Amino acid sequence: MTRIDLKSILRMHGRKRALTLRPITTTQAQARALYRLYLPIVQVWQDATSAILRQYERTLAQIVLDSPEDIADEIERASDGAVQVTLDFRALFKEWAEQLMLWHVNRIGQQLTYATNLDLATQLGRADMTVADFLERNTALIRDVSDQTRARISDIVYRGLTARTPIRDVAKEIAKATGLARDRSLRIASDQTVKLSAALDELRGRELGASGYEWQHSGKLHYRPEHLARDGKYFEFGSEVDRLDPPGYAPFCGCKRRLRFEV
Repeated sequence: MTRIDLKSILRMHGRKRALTLRPITTTQAQARALYRLYLPIVQVWQDATSAILRQYERTLAQIVLDSPEDIADEIERASDGAVQVTLDFRALFKEWAEQLMLWHVNRIGQQLTYATNLDLATQLGRADMTVADFLERNTALIRDVSDQTRARISDIVYRGLTARTPIRDVAKEIAKATGLARDRSLRIASDQTVKLSAALDELRGRELGASGYEWQHSGKLHYRPEHLARDGKYFEFGSEVDRLDPPGYAPFCGCKRRLRFEV
């Protein structure tokens, strides 16, 4: 990790009071861009629906139920397509994460330049380990979206065969299953965008020698009371709160670190 003694730089420039950086908040456009990377996994199962329903209809027409394997084949074919989508996702996610990393560096750099008249952004290191960590996290998440959708669709069609459920009702349930996958993908994209930004906040704070940060509450309507109680309070890196429940760590937490540098 790159180390920059920002405190010494601030003192050299005659600063006599602490520097607090504005929190860097990700945009809806960045979250939507990640959401678009998740959508192909949903599309795989949407595209497979017609073939699965055709096989379902044929099976219902059999006096002897001897063709559920044909439905299983269609589900397996969709799963194979999901594997390729996941492989493509890895490259696309890495590109998205690196763009967010550069955007984050530039945002911090602008504030540092204003405070020091130096272009310190060029001295900040890359965040390859952080990007790699989130790549693996999101690969696991997109696989889970696919696996969960497969399980739901399988349950719908095989339960439907047992109950002799009309195809139109099965089609509605499958559409609901793919809709749930789309909704979950949107939630994941929003949460992971914030979490990557929070991880970059921590990385840059440590690189610049910050000992801690002020907690900035997200202001969300449905908030965690303990997070609201921390608003404006100072926490050191490595403290119990920082280790166990830092800003942006809990599911769908939008709280931020406001990095502070004492001089």
